[in-house]
Amino acid sequence: MTDQNQDLHRDPHNDARNSQAAREARSIVKFMIEHTAYGGFGALVFGALVLYFDIGGIYSLATSSRDAPIFIFLLFFGLFVTFGSISLGIGIMTLGGFSDDDRYRDERTRNRNSDDRK
Repeated sequence: MTDQNQDLHRDPHNDARNSQAAREARSIVKFMIEHTAYGGFGALVFGALVLYFDIGGIYSLATSSRDAPIFIFLLFFGLFVTFGSISLGIGIMTLGGFSDDDRYRDERTRNRNSDDRK
């Protein structure tokens, strides 16, 4: 068989892209994108409310300038970075919440034998 035929008949279960590590990496990236998107949505809502209610006169100040699109972009970019990183940080910090539960038994407790209880 040629190399091309071997590639076509390769077992998908042995493919490196379908390995346990690759699946875990994809789930981590998906988790990060998802939480950053939550923060981005919060930034859009907050930025729109700030502009709508003209808090601090920011909308009036931006529209009176010839560089209004740049100011609006910088406002939303800063809000996106801030809210996205806060959302991602909260998501990461709540990952270990299950181990704070008193009913959780980790590997040390499960593997303890009667000789260790002296």
